[in-house]
Amino acid sequence: MFKTILTFELKYWLRQPSVYAYALLLFGIAALAMHGVAGGWDAPSATPQTVVVENSPLRILQMIQFYLRFVIFLIPAIFGVAIYRDFSSNMHALLYAFPFTKRDYLFAKFLAATLVFCGIAAAIGCGIFAGTQLPGVDPAKIAAFDWQPYLHIYGVYVIPNVLFFGAIVFATVALTRNIYAGFIVIVLLFFGQALAENLLTDIEHPFWTALLDPFGETAAVAYTKYWTLAEQNANLLSITSLIVANRMFWLAIAGAVFTATYRYFSFSQTAVSVGFRRRKTERVAKHKAAITPFTLPEVRYEFSRRNQLKMIWQLAIADLKYMLNSWMFISILLAGIAVIFFQQAQMNPQYGFKLLPVTWLMLRIPAFLFSGVINLLTFLYAGILVHRARIARMNQLLDVTPVPNGALLLSKWLALVCMQILLLAIVMLTGIAVQTLNGFHDFEIGQYLFALYGLNLPGHIVWAFAAIVVQTVFTNPYLGLFLLLLGSMGVAGLSELGIEHLVFKFNISPDMIFSDMNSYGADLLPFFIYKIYWGMLGVALMLGAYLFWIRGLPESFRERVSDAIRRFRGKIAVALLLSLLVFMAMGSGIYYYDAILHRQVTSDKQERQLIREFRQTYGRFAGIVQPRITDVTVEMQLFPELQNFVTTGEYILVNRAATAIDTLVIKCGFDEQTEYQFDRQTRAIVRDIAAKFDVLTLSEPLLPGDSLRMQFEIRNLPNTIFQRNSNVLANGTFIGSDAFPRFGYRDAEATPHPADAGARRNSYMAMDSDYLNFSAVVSTSADQIAIAPGDLIRQWTANGRRFFHYRTDHPIKFYFGFNSARYAVMRDRWNDVELEIYHHPSHNYNLQRMMHGLKASLAFHSENFSPYQHKLARIIEFPLSEGSHATTFATSIPFSEYRFLIDVDDRDPASIDFPFYVAAHELAHQWWGNQVIPADALGAKMLTESLAEYASLKILERAHGKAQIRKFLRYNLERYLQGRTGERKGESPLILCRNDQEYIAYGKGALAFYALSEYIGEEHLSRALRGFLERNRFAGAPYPTAPDLRDAVSAVTPDSLQYLIRDMFETVTFYDNNIIAANVTELANGQFQIALELMIRKYRVDGQRQIFRAATGDSLTFRSAATAEPVFSLPLADFVEIAVYGESENGESGILYRKQHKFSM
Repeated sequence: MFKTILTFELKYWLRQPSVYAYALLLFGIAALAMHGVAGGWDAPSATPQTVVVENSPLRILQMIQFYLRFVIFLIPAIFGVAIYRDFSSNMHALLYAFPFTKRDYLFAKFLAATLVFCGIAAAIGCGIFAGTQLPGVDPAKIAAFDWQPYLHIYGVYVIPNVLFFGAIVFATVALTRNIYAGFIVIVLLFFGQALAENLLTDIEHPFWTALLDPFGETAAVAYTKYWTLAEQNANLLSITSLIVANRMFWLAIAGAVFTATYRYFSFSQTAVSVGFRRRKTERVAKHKAAITPFTLPEVRYEFSRRNQLKMIWQLAIADLKYMLNSWMFISILLAGIAVIFFQQAQMNPQYGFKLLPVTWLMLRIPAFLFSGVINLLTFLYAGILVHRARIARMNQLLDVTPVPNGALLLSKWLALVCMQILLLAIVMLTGIAVQTLNGFHDFEIGQYLFALYGLNLPGHIVWAFAAIVVQTVFTNPYLGLFLLLLGSMGVAGLSELGIEHLVFKFNISPDMIFSDMNSYGADLLPFFIYKIYWGMLGVALMLGAYLFWIRGLPESFRERVSDAIRRFRGKIAVALLLSLLVFMAMGSGIYYYDAILHRQVTSDKQERQLIREFRQTYGRFAGIVQPRITDVTVEMQLFPELQNFVTTGEYILVNRAATAIDTLVIKCGFDEQTEYQFDRQTRAIVRDIAAKFDVLTLSEPLLPGDSLRMQFEIRNLPNTIFQRNSNVLANGTFIGSDAFPRFGYRDAEATPHPADAGARRNSYMAMDSDYLNFSAVVSTSADQIAIAPGDLIRQWTANGRRFFHYRTDHPIKFYFGFNSARYAVMRDRWNDVELEIYHHPSHNYNLQRMMHGLKASLAFHSENFSPYQHKLARIIEFPLSEGSHATTFATSIPFSEYRFLIDVDDRDPASIDFPFYVAAHELAHQWWGNQVIPADALGAKMLTESLAEYASLKILERAHGKAQIRKFLRYNLERYLQGRTGERKGESPLILCRNDQEYIAYGKGALAFYALSEYIGEEHLSRALRGFLERNRFAGAPYPTAPDLRDAVSAVTPDSLQYLIRDMFETVTFYDNNIIAANVTELANGQFQIALELMIRKYRVDGQRQIFRAATGDSLTFRSAATAEPVFSLPLADFVEIAVYGESENGESGILYRKQHKFSM
């Protein structure tokens, strides 16, 4: 009977149109997606070596795994229906009387479902291949077809995942005889994975994180996450022990589940009952048979609007109770609470620090995750409610009741909205619980209610409209669910098709970032305009659902269309046409206003195109010598209530070149309106209003040593409803110096080599200035404090506004900013330096840590290098909407409010004190980046970020010990190794790193300098850095380069350690060190002897090659029992640190042995 059942099942599925619909949709989506990422809508790449090969084995794996997460929700529609349709058709009572075994029945149905689903999943791979063959793809992004990666991916990942998830769903539906329980189980499995990811990080617990991922993605990432772009393009996929463990683990679970299903499934009329209480036997009561007369009450029919509304509400409550009383909903609710609870203890993925549980954070991360769950439940329960009567065979009875179609339709929509309201309440209640458990009692209930029900709920309501209409039009609830999931996920991918504007992206509204300082700012108006816009479409969809609502027994879709045409009359027709008219009018108006009348750059693609055109047009002006700005005088007028600013100012420019200057190349702020004039006549050669780029000739050339004055006025472009063109906020303004006009043409992509003749002429931040004098008068609202770099000379109030005059006591580089907000101020001092922290009044959590960081940085640098050049140092908070970073101006350190909210666990000695560290790091830039400014050459950030990072590490080590340093170095290593995986232009050595290679300047730079201090001694390295700083302190041109710093460090490095300079600074060198075996022997004196078998090797990377030969041609090759293949290495004369961790005699864990050992070969 096994073969008979299997054949019957396969024939049944091959007759179902939905199977082909699923496969065709997946095929088309995969093909279009591959065609898009492979350059189908872009111009061909001019640099093939920098592109990602989109059909490489790794990229195919990533694409298939992405789609597989979506396709998993189809498993109940195949595996669940395979076992459920016998119950839904009431054929099980007859079918179970046939003489076949439980084994034949279950295995045949499961195998048939597996084959059908694997066929549907195969459409993804076929679509990916077809996408590579479509016309228009960039040949540089497509490799020759190879069938092996597809076979590997389906054999190792897809089929095992299908077996596992299929077994879980099959078992659930078989035992509960509830098809929707299968969908709920899928959701619960996703919740479980999210919970595991929150409890375990891949850095701290790599094995368990990989093992507990049912998709196998984490196990695959574990061995591919450090692949460079060249390796990603070329390497084949392999099967590691971790992948084998993961696959076997989940297949074992699948086997156990199927075994349990086989054990407990029975050919019975009712489903398996699971309970903890023993059922009591019901007593049978005997009654005398008699006819009891009674009078029927008189029923009065009333169809008033009030009664209809009451009926809609009662029907909605009945549907809501149906949802809430089910074990499926309760299980999702409990799992969701658990996931939200741990999500709200959010960890920063890069450095592992926690944030304080402020209300906006409680809403930000969980709301994003839980919004997807709410939409999923909306889609699922829309199908359940719309088709509930038909599935229960009550539809004909319901159809003859005097309940209008509109009442039935609205009641189900209202039930879904009520469910959404309850689910959103879970976010609030869980957030308050997390805050309470953490001792944080500033709950901000109003913010919870507004964010959840004013901002999140409208979007869910629109999706409820869409879900009702889709499930009404399509009589197959599983196909409807699939289309809804496809639509919700596909909206995000419209940008890949070149569709950028939000009016074309269903139910998408402008992004908003909440800030304690500035709330939602001016973002609420455009947000609600879009919500009304999509709400009108939702109303139209709901009216469309009314037209197609099934009443009676229509035989075909043609009959349903006929019914819809018949219903399209009267008020319904007027309402539908009016809602569509309003929707289209709003959409047209928004698009015209935003995309035509106030056209903006809306995508990265457009921005890249503009930059490319700018280089092609104006690159010929590169290299024209410009005068140097020596003095900047500014009057900055800030108007927070209007979110505008006006700046007037003056530059004094001096020709410091050896030749006369007759041409001025001027680039003004892109988002500003700038007007300027000089104290001598000029003539415009180029005046590009769109690019804000001008080229002028002077009537009289500017002779060497001569000066020129430039007066300017800067205004922000007018703010529009949908576009904020000013960085002035109601509270928390932060305007940078990029708004000011600059001189010269500088191509960030053409940074010169340090050896180039002109490399030392300009600093890495300016080609039109060296050190300059700065003075600013800043005015703002009467209730705010305005801040600019320099000492506060004077402050006063006039005409209801506050004025502040700042002037620097020492020349600074052309890098400054302006802040204004309603600040509270914390003041302290270190020796003769005034210390200030300007912060939001409620953000007083980490002020002492930041102040401690400032003092520690001042002490460390003053002791080891040179005195601090200013009389004060201040930290200034700015809103999260302006970024999450920190930066450094002269005397001022703007800090994002994000960094004011870091939660440091003092009970954990390894918990990194980030507020302390960031304050120390940013103040370190007053030495590394201000006292010493590097040349505009490759490797510039080694002199700024690498040294500031090294200094802050040493400061952190002094204050908090080695435990925090080890953890921080580990994260820096991860930052470096992960960063190089996305490198498209070739990894540079530290000494030649580009300005955009921050993973090298920060991650590798910190590791290199810290390791060097351990090898040669901190005092020797400090002596080298001190000498380098003394030679270049405030020196101006010619500016120092990274090779200069390398030479200074090399001079204090012993000959035996000179290889470190080559390995860490001059080349890209990697070590592959492993402990093969260890043997511990207890000696007679009570000590222990450890014998180690080690594998020590190193190699260099140059582009796509691994180099194992030294310049002399020497190389090492060796074999061992532990390695199947020969191992290659550069010649070794290296010191390797060996450490033994364990418990000391007093029982404390720590390092028992640590020493450098030299390995030569």
